[in-house]
Amino acid sequence: MTSTNIKILVCCHKADIKASQEPYLPIHVGKALSNQELCIQADNEGDNISHKNPSYCELTGMYWAWKNLKNVDIIGLCHYRRYFDFHNQCRKSFPQTIVSSENFDKINLSIPQDIIEKVQKGFVVTAKPYPHWRFLVDEYCFNHVSDDLRVLESILKTSQPQEIKDAYFKIMYQSHSLRHYNMFLMNWKEFNDYSTWLFDILQKVEAQTDIEHYNPVQKRIYGYLAERLLNVWIEAYHKPIIEKPIIWFSNSADIFSHYSYLKFKFRCWINDFAFWLIKPRKAIF
Repeated sequence: MTSTNIKILVCCHKADIKASQEPYLPIHVGKALSNQELCIQADNEGDNISHKNPSYCELTGMYWAWKNLKNVDIIGLCHYRRYFDFHNQCRKSFPQTIVSSENFDKINLSIPQDIIEKVQKGFVVTAKPYPHWRFLVDEYCFNHVSDDLRVLESILKTSQPQEIKDAYFKIMYQSHSLRHYNMFLMNWKEFNDYSTWLFDILQKVEAQTDIEHYNPVQKRIYGYLAERLLNVWIEAYHKPIIEKPIIWFSNSADIFSHYSYLKFKFRCWINDFAFWLIKPRKAIF
């Protein structure tokens, strides 16, 4: 029996704590623009878009893997301080738990065999949805540049099949929960299909947007759009998913620390019910 070749990218941009044991592969994203030497895999080798890191964020690492890794069976993406909680070490039900950086070595980041077997069969591991207090379209327009969303919608309208348009409407206009961080674990076939679809759309958006005068936060446009598009792709093609909470290594306060489990679940239920009552019924495409 041949072993399964698994690689999980750990996107890094500076020297800091990070997982480097198998199957994790630390990668320096944006290396084309950095003078730092992190002595790890760089995303500016081979076919790459490393120079676009300020606007593509962790996607420059994803693109590098798509174009340059060979003979990989399962591929994933995480961040040097954010990882999937495969072993239920987070607080129950919460989408993420902040863990002190000093406890980094105490957390089990290995992948259980049953998860590996499901991913081989086509399951996609994603971050547990994070509840927002607005519909996702309103959340994006409130926090980012609304015109960018209009460009994306125009491209989807003219270039994508109806199942993508329907999924986009459902995710963006009828939902208030989002799987964040562009984190995933999937088999290579799914990864190739998703990457082909995603980067084609983002390149079309890029050709129609001028971000020269955006501030550094808003210049992350394609990373932000990709977070939404991952959710759309999963919905459109009915991908079987395994949702896992995120472990975030930080010394900041946990935003959910003041919530009890029951209080959190009750507020989520009330929020879901309120959004169900007011969600729009008319499609935009």
